[in-house]
Amino acid sequence: MKHFLEELIIAALAWIPTAAGMGARLLLWRPLFKRCGRARFGTGIAMQGCKNMSLADGVRIGRGCQLYAEGGTLDMGEDAALSPGVTVDASGGLIRIGKQVAIGPGTVLRAANHCFDSLEKPIMLQGHLYGEIVIEDDVWIAANCTITPGTRIGHGAVVGAGAVVTRDVEPYAIVGGVPARVIGSRRKD
Repeated sequence: MKHFLEELIIAALAWIPTAAGMGARLLLWRPLFKRCGRARFGTGIAMQGCKNMSLADGVRIGRGCQLYAEGGTLDMGEDAALSPGVTVDASGGLIRIGKQVAIGPGTVLRAANHCFDSLEKPIMLQGHLYGEIVIEDDVWIAANCTITPGTRIGHGAVVGAGAVVTRDVEPYAIVGGVPARVIGSRRKD
């Protein structure tokens, strides 16, 4: 019943346009979260597991984003921003997004992968492997990227559009490609 009420409150307010809708979402959604500062929520957002989410002051969630944290943890730092259409799925794992992180439209962060070791059993029935994604402060992740579990993106790093991050990214590195590899550095040493 509690799950149903959460979904009802979210759905009822998700599509109200203008500043009035944004204000109503903050006022009525705030109690659903573990912690929620002065966040801004665009229209058409889908969420589950809000009690496992912490949103700091200045967090911006763009139009059509999807946030999930059933059985997991999602923490977003001050002034972190999700562009329209971003999916953040911390269900079963942990996703920590630092301060002043910008995540471009269409990007997917998922703290789980499908198991697929058995050839005798359909992949959909093999369960998941859960992990963590940590994005340190002052990171820019461009449009349509995929960030996989078990990765840490270092302070000040840049992830180029369309990249698939499958391993750690060093601070101030610029990465791109599938899988992502270092293509430059923000440091001018």
